[in-house]
Amino acid sequence: MARACLQAVKYLMFAFNLLFWLGGCGVLGVGIWLAATQGSFATLSSSFPSLSAANLLIITGAFVMAIGFVGCLGAIKENKCLLLT
Repeated sequence: MARACLQAVKYLMFAFNLLFWLGGCGVLGVGIWLAATQGSFATLSSSFPSLSAANLLIITGAFVMAIGFVGCLGAIKENKCLLLT
């Protein structure tokens, strides 16, 4: 019984982190799409022209993807260090 519960928790953690990874893929895709189609139209600050909505979405998406990937690996390998990251 306890082993089955631990297996269920393991796969639920993997699924949850997989959702984070897929969400990061989506945000990254929208950021790349904005950068390709809108160019520098959506600049957030005139003093920082590289600070645009597209660049922020790309950075956020890449970060969420990395964290989701590390979480998926940690859940499948049952590695405490990866899960804490």
